[in-house]
Amino acid sequence: MKRFVGRSTCRAVSNSGTMHSVKEACAVNRRIRSSQQGGKILRRLQQDDRVEQMKQFMQHGKVTTFDHCIHVAKISRWLDHRLHLHSNQHVLLSGAMLHDFFLYDWHHDDNGTHRWHGFSHADTAARNVRTFFGKDPRVEHVIRSHMWPLNLTHLPRSREAWIVCVADKLAAIQETLFRR
Repeated sequence: MKRFVGRSTCRAVSNSGTMHSVKEACAVNRRIRSSQQGGKILRRLQQDDRVEQMKQFMQHGKVTTFDHCIHVAKISRWLDHRLHLHSNQHVLLSGAMLHDFFLYDWHHDDNGTHRWHGFSHADTAARNVRTFFGKDPRVEHVIRSHMWPLNLTHLPRSREAWIVCVADKLAAIQETLFRR
């Protein structure tokens, strides 16, 4: 399909030469721009040295925390696109990629400090994100609420937070059951 963008209208012509409605053409153009923007956000985060530290820590089975976060980001993008949720891509993908940015191996006892990992790691990840990447309350909310309902005090209150919360559960189930 060829895309044409005018000043105030969008038109698209399929390979067969059929004109599509302005609404359909604009939707195609938005999806392309959103996909390109999402790719840039993920690449920038994946190439950050601090984020790459997550490759050292195991998350579920044989899956590293880094790979888990990429998996959650991909599922989040898919859910957002498939369900036509039109979320903020920066908030969605940053929250998904950094939701487990706690930078320790929770499988090791470490004198009992990781005993409550499921309840506390979201706050640790949010603190690390604020320290290393600056304050964005929307991204912090996505990170803090991704463990709901285990952590009842952080209910997801945004579209992006709900998407990442669901995507994290789906990824964890797949990684725990099928990628051991």
